Amino acid sequence: MTSAYESDPIFQTHPLQVLNLVTRIQSSEIALPDFQRDFVWDPTRTAELLGSIMSRYPVGTLLFWEQDKEQSFASRSFDGAPTTSLNLPSVLVLDGQQRLTSLYQALTGSGDERYFIKVDEFVDIPSRKVREVADVDFEKAIFSMPVAPKAGRRSQALLPSHLPIAEVHQFDQWLDDYADALEADPQTPLTAREAKSLYREMRDKYISPLKTYGLPVLTLPSSTSMDAVCTIFETLNRTGKPLGPFELLTARFFRQGVNLRDLWDEAEANHRSLKEFRIDPYNVLQAICLRARGSAQRSDVLKKLTGDDINTHWKSVTAGFAGVIDMIQSDCGVTSQKWLPYGMLLTPMAAVWEQQKDLKPLDRSQALRRLQQFFWASVFTTNYDQGANSQMGADYSRLSKWITAAEEEAPEAVSELPINAATLRTATVRRKALYSGLICLLVKNRAADFHTGQSMTATRSPEAESHHIFPKSYLARQPAGESSELMLNRSLIDGETNRIIANHAPSTYIEKMKATYGEQRLADVLASHAIASHETSGLLRDNYTMFLDERLEIVIQLVEEATGKVIQRDVTH
Repeated sequence: MTSAYESDPIFQTHPLQVLNLVTRIQSSEIALPDFQRDFVWDPTRTAELLGSIMSRYPVGTLLFWEQDKEQSFASRSFDGAPTTSLNLPSVLVLDGQQRLTSLYQALTGSGDERYFIKVDEFVDIPSRKVREVADVDFEKAIFSMPVAPKAGRRSQALLPSHLPIAEVHQFDQWLDDYADALEADPQTPLTAREAKSLYREMRDKYISPLKTYGLPVLTLPSSTSMDAVCTIFETLNRTGKPLGPFELLTARFFRQGVNLRDLWDEAEANHRSLKEFRIDPYNVLQAICLRARGSAQRSDVLKKLTGDDINTHWKSVTAGFAGVIDMIQSDCGVTSQKWLPYGMLLTPMAAVWEQQKDLKPLDRSQALRRLQQFFWASVFTTNYDQGANSQMGADYSRLSKWITAAEEEAPEAVSELPINAATLRTATVRRKALYSGLICLLVKNRAADFHTGQSMTATRSPEAESHHIFPKSYLARQPAGESSELMLNRSLIDGETNRIIANHAPSTYIEKMKATYGEQRLADVLASHAIASHETSGLLRDNYTMFLDERLEIVIQLVEEATGKVIQRDVTH
């Protein structure tokens, strides 16, 4: 009996040799779908791939999609290959772009790097034997050099024993010259004849695979639907391949005349903050789906979003992300992406941003305050620690109404969820959202630079970093107590001030700071960081627990002001 796969195969499987693949890429018979991401592998990964092939190790399966004249799928050539000809490529590469580009560039001498083999690493000249794979140091045996010199990149001097990988097809001619050089070298106990015999054996074991190694290829027939291709992309992404939801949707919307990659490039060019805050373009699609479908769930974004939704909402949503970023930088102390408590929190905020733009000035000001209140409440209730996609949908449903009408039901972080004082007291710097939220809250409340006395901003104090107030090494010398890594023991401190702090007791370094900065200015700066510094304070008494309790009380007041919530102070530790 004939199996279903034999009678009606879903896909074809067959290996293709490296040389065959390189030749077909050169002739544009094999190309990339236009939505594929750019080549991103660094030279080290390419060298590792070459080493695996020379070792005859598995390097993964390639996934191709057959094309015919009925397909309207745009294609492009591989990086370094000739521009795609007017003829339609016979196949598009759905998975394997990075590997194939690496092999093509290394074997044709194209791209920004040139790759070389140190042939002597593969042989043991005294014993006149070719080394086994386990005995070859491939990190040393394969190296690359940039075509154009790069700052900070040290180049190797090329020696006669360095075979350009782009010339492996001329190995025998190269060996004639190298064998003669070895015979002429009095330190090498090989005649030209012996050298040729040894290195030809090395060629058969290690060089030949660079031409004859067969990479497994799965080929989808041209009749495969676009939806099926997108589903395959989704499956690849789930199993760890470098394909994200944005790439999947780029494929889905291409046939609808929507080029997401071009739209994203344009958005980043128009709004520099999108790149500075590393906004994922998929989050933009989630915000659009919130507007169009009321959901940010991945399944809804992938299946329900349409090209018309993109055309309707793209510009206003990307502008919304830029507007929200500007607001949290200016009014919430988020000086950079590094200190953003939750990246996902920006998505529902960007989705509703446009609603406040046309309000009267007073109404707009109130809407922005409510948006900031939502930001702070979400951070300090840690409402985005889990289930962020579901949370975005729930928050958008309320936020879209409440932002312009205070009498509407507020998002749950604002109206329902408590902020736990004990959590603030015991949270370590590993609680990234809370820790980042505290730092941003201090900056929002005009935390001053110790060195200059000026309020910190992204541009004014870029060198300030988070440092310990009670030095870690100082606490280590004290009887066992509370962790030095509590977030309440951190603040933004410039390098010069941190060198004064060193490993000293607070009472000691405070006296040094007074001499450097002045007593009143130092007191003002410490107060701006929510640090009590009166004579009986925990800081000046070198009492860590007292310091933490005092700072907690000040921080609670700041959190209550930002969130509009009352925090119960029943803290035990």
